[in-house]
Amino acid sequence: MADDREILPLDAQLLSEAIFELNVSRRNVNIYPAGHPSVARSLDRAYNSLEKLFELREDITLAIAKDTIVIDDSVLDKKNTAYREFALHLNAMNIACVTFTAGLPKDELYEFLRFLSIDATDLAPEALQEAVREHNLIHINIGFIDYGAFSFGEGRTEKEGSGTGLWERYIRGLIDGTLQTEGISDIIQEIPPEALADMLNTTNPGEIREEGCERVISTYMKQSPETTLSSMELTRLLDFISRLRPELKKQFLSSAVKNVSMDIRSTERAIREISVDKIIELLSAIDEQQVTIPAALKNLLDKFSKFYQLNSEDTTFGDSIIADDIFLSPDVVNLLGTGDFESYVTDIYQKEIEKVLRFDVSEVAAKELAELRKACSDEYVERCFNQTMLELISSDLISEEEYEYIVNMIKEEAGQFIETGQYGQVLNIFRVLESNLSRERFPDISSDALKDYKSPEFISQFIDSLRIIGRQAREDALQLCDYYGERIISPLMDALIDEESQTIRHFLISLITHFGARIIPVAIKHISDSRWFVKRNILLILGECGTKEVLPHVRPYCHHENPKVSFEAIKCLLKEGDSYGVNALRGYLKSENKEVVEQAIVISGIFKVREVIPELIQMLRKKDISGKDIYEKIPIVKALAQIGDPRALDTIRNTLSIRSILFKGTVERLREAIYGSLKHYPVDKIEDLIEKGLKSRNERIRDESLKIKKARRG
Repeated sequence: MADDREILPLDAQLLSEAIFELNVSRRNVNIYPAGHPSVARSLDRAYNSLEKLFELREDITLAIAKDTIVIDDSVLDKKNTAYREFALHLNAMNIACVTFTAGLPKDELYEFLRFLSIDATDLAPEALQEAVREHNLIHINIGFIDYGAFSFGEGRTEKEGSGTGLWERYIRGLIDGTLQTEGISDIIQEIPPEALADMLNTTNPGEIREEGCERVISTYMKQSPETTLSSMELTRLLDFISRLRPELKKQFLSSAVKNVSMDIRSTERAIREISVDKIIELLSAIDEQQVTIPAALKNLLDKFSKFYQLNSEDTTFGDSIIADDIFLSPDVVNLLGTGDFESYVTDIYQKEIEKVLRFDVSEVAAKELAELRKACSDEYVERCFNQTMLELISSDLISEEEYEYIVNMIKEEAGQFIETGQYGQVLNIFRVLESNLSRERFPDISSDALKDYKSPEFISQFIDSLRIIGRQAREDALQLCDYYGERIISPLMDALIDEESQTIRHFLISLITHFGARIIPVAIKHISDSRWFVKRNILLILGECGTKEVLPHVRPYCHHENPKVSFEAIKCLLKEGDSYGVNALRGYLKSENKEVVEQAIVISGIFKVREVIPELIQMLRKKDISGKDIYEKIPIVKALAQIGDPRALDTIRNTLSIRSILFKGTVERLREAIYGSLKHYPVDKIEDLIEKGLKSRNERIRDESLKIKKARRG
């Protein structure tokens, strides 16, 4: 049929791309809400594809015939998966054709896709047409199949037949012999028997020759030397013939009889599976129309006509009973006989049945329901779908074209997995493609797909996802970062620099430091950034690298004008035991800025800097003038305890002897801090302090002393 068609006026590649993107957009609109990134991206691609086609012509009409798309009287490749899927969906919505007109706005295209997402299973044609009107489609015209309008009336034009002219052309072509039957049987079979009969009933019987009847019958039954007749095809054929005008019925019945006689065995199987009423209807029609029957078919029909009535209820065929058109074997007849129930259902079996009836299924049902809800969730379904697609492209069952189509489909899924934080699924995709590439399985397609996944655009999408949802899938995020390796370090660093949220910054830093020393070149590149917070974050990252290689780059920032930068640099040096950091810390302990001094004290304790113990002891010995002076000794006490050097204990004892009438409460807080920190010192060096503490009037001091004493005994 397609051999003598003209070349498509539309660019085949553009057309294929447009239909593919329309199909992807349709699925995304059906799954995700308006404004979802997947919807927006796929909608943009579909819209841009149509715009390119509009540059070639003002309007584009797609005619739908079951799983086939027809454009400009040319049937598009039925083997193309994208064409087939899109056609089947439109066909399921009773759509015969769709016309897109230039000037189509993107919002209207979205409304069209929303219309396609309607569940049309139980909707009448009128309801679907009303739904189209509600979506206010101006530049998109949808033609529905109207079987009631099918006719071959003389003088009637194709335009007058609405969207049904396509079916009329096919049937007329079969009758006249101008249409090749190869490849269109599926399309013809879509026409319901009553619609096909109505179309033919308007035709003059004199115009239909025997050959035309046979072409219609064989095409409608999908009959060929390679196929067998099914009960469904036979039933549809009988329904079609029963609705024909009397003068047409004999013509088509004769052709049907001749056709079914070609394979008498498959005909016998088909007759056994249809209802008795249909068999009687066939016999009556043959008798009424006085159709000549081949001997083989006549013997078969005689065999099925020999049934009789048992009593007044049971119809039999041989030794079997026909109950509601179902043949019951003699064994089943005996089983259902009167009085035989007990011989098949024992008392023990009856008790088991009663036990089942009494069983409370509420708990089991609740558990099953929870599992069912999980299995029906979008995330679970998408994950299973992706796994199936990966298994397909890993197998040897598909062609190169199908492989490419599925790989493109997986790209869409990968984008959705990235957006929802399912990084493990994305990693599975990469591994399968890498495996296929190593096996040289469609290497060009696999290689191109991997290049797309490693492109700056896809990595940027991954980074955006990390900032939003990455913390909820930390382990999978780390594994995907490992896959990208050094390629992702710079994008992560750029994201860190731009990030405003402290929580997300910490997460990004954890991802960056996961690469260890590999991040040093990129980090050093950014350390000269003029923004103080960038310097601080870079110094923090360098401090996590655990290598002396970075020390020369860090030392200059120990005296930065911003203390946050300075102390981050000092911490980086202290981790590596660098004396430059100790000297810088010692200088800050002598600062006039109280906040800077307090920060230096805290760092001294955290990093256990023994070199600054003399400075800390001197600060603890400082004479107190005010309650604030007393209170400022508390962090010094804690820092010395963290270092745990016994050299500080004499000064600690002197501090416990402080007395103050005006600042008695502050003095007690200082004593509590001292006893709370004594556990960090060697026990044999603080025995006298423990004994005094046990006799103290302060309950907290007594409790801390008792804990230390018990710990020593243990």
